[in-house]
Amino acid sequence: MEVREEMKITRQALFRLYYVSLAASVIGGVLYHTLSNPEGHFVWDKIPAFHALFGLVGCSVLIVVALGLHPWLLKDEDYYEKH
Repeated sequence: MEVREEMKITRQALFRLYYVSLAASVIGGVLYHTLSNPEGHFVWDKIPAFHALFGLVGCSVLIVVALGLHPWLLKDEDYYEKH
């Protein structure tokens, strides 16, 4: 299958599109939060981007825990042959 030269999308163009959409999403979220003044049920609902930061921290903690458990859960190559 032949791809025409003008239809090729480079990796750099995809990363640019990703970062532009990420920036637009962050700016839109902050503008929505500041202009609409949403009422939250909890204190942390009033903090801009709290849920995004909470997700980032939670995912980072999961990764660190998984990396910490890896040596403990690691089995020898022939573990199942021995048992």
